[in-house]
Amino acid sequence: MTASLQPARRLALALALIAGCAAQKRIPNISEVPAADRAVPAPSEFQLGPGDTISIRVWRHDDLDMDVTIAPDGSITYPLVGRIEVAGMTYPELVDVLTEAISDYYENPQVSVNVSDLQNQEVFVLGEVASPSVLQLNNQMSVLEALTRAGGINPSARTDNVLLIRGGLEQPELYTVDVRSIYTGGSTDQLVYLQRGDILFVPTRTITNMSRYFREVQGILSPFVAGSAVYRNAVSGGAQGTSSVLE
Repeated sequence: MTASLQPARRLALALALIAGCAAQKRIPNISEVPAADRAVPAPSEFQLGPGDTISIRVWRHDDLDMDVTIAPDGSITYPLVGRIEVAGMTYPELVDVLTEAISDYYENPQVSVNVSDLQNQEVFVLGEVASPSVLQLNNQMSVLEALTRAGGINPSARTDNVLLIRGGLEQPELYTVDVRSIYTGGSTDQLVYLQRGDILFVPTRTITNMSRYFREVQGILSPFVAGSAVYRNAVSGGAQGTSSVLE
């Protein structure tokens, strides 16, 4: 799968998960997640991806120093080594790969990798916000900041059960976040920091028919997921019914 298809698959998956909420017995609240897992990952844990710019330095080997932007296919081309697929690596992992490769030519190379510019740390804010957005994580971003950067919450939104979809495409996890309690009571156990790939979905107060609701949001999501089989299923027969998404 190419990097350009990842946002489409991620948002299509979000639609499928939201459409299936009515069938789930219970969606856990984010407060049930350990506090350490609600925080933003350490910088060394960020996964590199297309568009990120990295600075590679090798001590006493200036000919191997380079600044490079990761290509759309997730790779870089490096002297002596050739093409390296770096998408999904953390920069400590890339240091290990480069050190091992360069060791074939130089004894005990001292390699460092710094991230100059992050362009692949995307989070998605969708649903009942003024401006559904794809945001870049350049540093810590709380759920409140993300909602603010998306223009704020619409009056028709239900804020006690904002959905957070977290995790990879293979094993996504779904949580609720009581944003209303943060505003009204300062509930710190609901103040989660977003991570790469997170999707915030602010539901409307009342959803009486899923099929109709997904047709309404089709205009918002179609630039990202047009043509997706999961999306087509969600907005047609696969999401039909009268159950509300959140009780």
